[in-house]
Amino acid sequence: MTIKKTIAIAGFVLLTGTYAMAQTAVNDWENPSIQSQNTVAPHAYFVPYATEDAAIKESASPFVRSLNGLWSFKIVKTPAERPLNFYETNYDVSAWEKIKVPANWQTEGKDSYIFTDVEYPIPVNPPFVPKDFNPVGSYKRAFDLPRNWKGKNIFIRLGAVNSFFYLWINGKYVGLSKDSKTPSEFDITPYIIPGKNSVALQVFRFSDGTYLEGQDMWKLSGIERDIELIARPKIAIEDFFVKAGLDNDYENGLLDLHISMNQEPATSAKQSLRIKLVDDASGKTIYSQQVPLNKEDFQFGSTIPSVRKWSAETPNLYSLYITQLDNKGKIIESIVHKTGFRTAEIKHGLFLVNGKAVKIKGVNRHEHNMYTAKVITQEQMVEEIRVMKQFNINAVRTSHYPNNEAWYKLCDLYGIYLVDEANIECDGMSMSPIKTLSDKPEWKNAYLHRTKRMFERDKNFCSIITWSLGNESEFGENFITTYQYLKSKDNTRPVQYEPAQRTPYSDIVAPMYRSLSVMVEYVKQWRDRPYIQCEYAHMMGNSGGDLKDYWDLIYKYDQLQGGFIWDFADQTFKIKDNNGRAIWGYGRDMGNVGATSDTSFCADGLFAADHTPHPQAFELKKVYQYIHFQPVDFSAGLIKMTNRYDFTNLNQFDFSWTVKADGKVVAKGKLDPVDLQPGASGNFKIDIPSFIIQPQTEYFLDIEAHLRSAQPLLPAGYCVAAEQFQLPYYKTAQSTQNTNLSGLKKNETNESVSFSNDNVNIGFSKKDGWLHGYQLNGKELMQQALQPHFWRAATDNDIGNSQQMRCAVWENVLNNARLDSFVTGQQSPQQWRITTQHYFPDVDAKYRVVYIINTDGDVQVSAKMIAGDKYHPELPRFGMRMILNKDYNKVTWLGRGPFDNYSDRKYAARVDVYAMPADSLFHPYARAQESGYRTDVRWIGLTNRAGVGLMAIGKSLISSGVLHFNMNRLEFDRHAAQNNHGGSMSNEDLIWWNIDYGQSGVGGDNAWGAKPHAEYQLPYKDYEYTFTLRPVAENDVMTNKAK
Repeated sequence: MTIKKTIAIAGFVLLTGTYAMAQTAVNDWENPSIQSQNTVAPHAYFVPYATEDAAIKESASPFVRSLNGLWSFKIVKTPAERPLNFYETNYDVSAWEKIKVPANWQTEGKDSYIFTDVEYPIPVNPPFVPKDFNPVGSYKRAFDLPRNWKGKNIFIRLGAVNSFFYLWINGKYVGLSKDSKTPSEFDITPYIIPGKNSVALQVFRFSDGTYLEGQDMWKLSGIERDIELIARPKIAIEDFFVKAGLDNDYENGLLDLHISMNQEPATSAKQSLRIKLVDDASGKTIYSQQVPLNKEDFQFGSTIPSVRKWSAETPNLYSLYITQLDNKGKIIESIVHKTGFRTAEIKHGLFLVNGKAVKIKGVNRHEHNMYTAKVITQEQMVEEIRVMKQFNINAVRTSHYPNNEAWYKLCDLYGIYLVDEANIECDGMSMSPIKTLSDKPEWKNAYLHRTKRMFERDKNFCSIITWSLGNESEFGENFITTYQYLKSKDNTRPVQYEPAQRTPYSDIVAPMYRSLSVMVEYVKQWRDRPYIQCEYAHMMGNSGGDLKDYWDLIYKYDQLQGGFIWDFADQTFKIKDNNGRAIWGYGRDMGNVGATSDTSFCADGLFAADHTPHPQAFELKKVYQYIHFQPVDFSAGLIKMTNRYDFTNLNQFDFSWTVKADGKVVAKGKLDPVDLQPGASGNFKIDIPSFIIQPQTEYFLDIEAHLRSAQPLLPAGYCVAAEQFQLPYYKTAQSTQNTNLSGLKKNETNESVSFSNDNVNIGFSKKDGWLHGYQLNGKELMQQALQPHFWRAATDNDIGNSQQMRCAVWENVLNNARLDSFVTGQQSPQQWRITTQHYFPDVDAKYRVVYIINTDGDVQVSAKMIAGDKYHPELPRFGMRMILNKDYNKVTWLGRGPFDNYSDRKYAARVDVYAMPADSLFHPYARAQESGYRTDVRWIGLTNRAGVGLMAIGKSLISSGVLHFNMNRLEFDRHAAQNNHGGSMSNEDLIWWNIDYGQSGVGGDNAWGAKPHAEYQLPYKDYEYTFTLRPVAENDVMTNKAK
């Protein structure tokens, strides 16, 4: 994910004044020509078992032993301080601390957290890293070699070590490796002894590999994935590559399997190799072959008639057994890999899965845990996929590195499309004179090394539908090499890379953060390649204001095939503030992290770090939903449905409908079974019974689609799609006359005027012209006056587009306001009228308010701003606000909800009557900011425990926001001594209430300059709106009271 590169090159501290790559790197950790020593050639991921039954059940394998757990550990600040002989068998480490493996050592209280987006965590001087700060962690532990492993080859597999390490076994040097996101495997047979053994690692925080791992993430260190010992027979399966494709008609499966042995067996061994393919659904063996084990390489192939195809919607799997047998037919070793038959290809400029032009409804995903950082469990992975299924997400880009192997197995199992991305990002170079490493020959080996390790490990996972060369590293010869490598190895998947753009070295045009106009222009000009944004709709803080506009366009054009949201979940940590309140830690919350980390740029997910949805996640679910509803003829009960699934008939769902009148159910039912093939549309009838249309009442039809049967991660009855339509039923009420002529008394002094009766007392200041008091039954509701309000606390997107500075004039408009007139008059025998006019010199605008006060306590407020001729920036908000006493903390409204919504993010929010405590409307983003808004409000009421209070009723649709604290606490101050957190917003003895014409949209095209789309801004011009304040008594029903 990129940000606008505005940091000056001069701001970087270069270790030398010249291009440092001309120097000679002496240290292994500063030499890109050395990527590993003595590692086993990368190969497919698999686990060997003693029996086929154990392999299919994934039981504990007798050939695998975990070295996870507590290790002896010592950390020093620099390489020069590291112990040089600690790996020796007689070196005493009993006084060392213990540390968990796997773990980032920062989460264990060692060393500092660093988060950067573009900027490197070290001075830019490739391939060199600092000598005065490069922490080194030394690890050591003992292990016992199982007796029954005698005579086998022994390997150690380190799943992921960040960023560079040396390895010793029993005091003997074994090797080294870089690339912190793919496994390093070593044959340690020569170093192993019977019984007790020792293993030692020395891990460096920074290395030349750091320059290729500049992703926007927490830059942490340590052993991040499992360490395992693996025992293999002397003659063993070394690798396999299964291609499970489809024929030209996309009906029959094409099995193509290549198996490599580690050596050619002796003829006398008389071993054999048995291949078996089993349909997981039926348990039937559909292919089997056994051949003599008499060579190093084997090729198997078969056509599988009427195969059950794999897709994200239909993740049908087959179990592939590869079993090695001895001369008596006894199993030596068995491997099982679950595969799916599918194609992923580009034809006629479209990306096709199984012959269908799919829409990629994707997210980018970092590996992150709110406590353990880069160390995540399989249980968390399952939960993440469950959330994705709940929110109609069908694809993930493994941004920006190969993930834990378990993730791919789960995506195969549950159905998630994957773009697998090589662990290459040198975006930080773009802010230095060097610009990129991608055209530097001395780095080519490193690029290719990382690409090979990704491909070889992951090549058999059917969920991977595209390879990605890396992220934000400019373009150069090194990427041409890695592209050509992947194409030479794999003809079953496209390859993409965003900076390659329209060169021949990206099969998909995969840009990031392109505007709607650019997308349309692409479709007009080009037809040869699909357009799938690798990143779009930046979700930092209160965002997501562009989703419907994006997807209206994507659904319109076949060649626009979706994209990957940035990103899935916040990279924050669950901690507590100084008052013990739960907050999401970011930047300097995590310690001495440096100036570049002191932002909330790690919090740009659809979900919080615990996978609680942010409000924009519901908007995403709506635009990603696979069923589209359109009205046809409400008088005949006809609606049109379009099935946007690629492989699923709508007969898998139950459809229900409800008609509500101002939030009250008046009719409901179910649709007859819907039989609609993928991609098809049809009209369907809803049998709405006749009912009496009530005056001044709006009627809405809600339609929902629910799972008929449970899916692996979703229960039966789960709502996968919904729509709401306003029905064309409306009846005007006859006007009624209030005959209470004696109940309103005017009281006037030089400074104020008020209107009162036995129930209410409504007061205005003649000095400033505002409504200052509203007493109901002798109790004052207001703490501060009802006044114009043009400001909002900055969202993250506002900060990124400099709204705070650009629109600063609107923050304190009232400070220099001038009251030009205050006129009181009797509107009618039952009504008083106050007309005020102000002049706001800061924005060259007149502001007129007409108040009409009724005997029943109603105050109609009509506000109008008349803009001047000079230029002024757009308004963050046009509305009014008052502060009520704390008791009025129950909020009820008829409008969009239940989650917060804005002018550009309200597609998923349905109109209904909602009620919740005032402190529940605010959404606690990691960084405190504007949130909790509700749009298309018909009326909103704030009441106390007894049900007494005040409501605002819009003459037309209004918007409203309610906080249980002063909005000013949300303001962003870049010079503040501490971060400001949404979770720290404790209730104050007040209720802040905005009653608005509207607010600017939240935007989200990016977080470093993009404003909300023009139609959601409030340009400087004339505005006016009207609402009525109305008292609410204890037994009032607000739905009736609003009419």
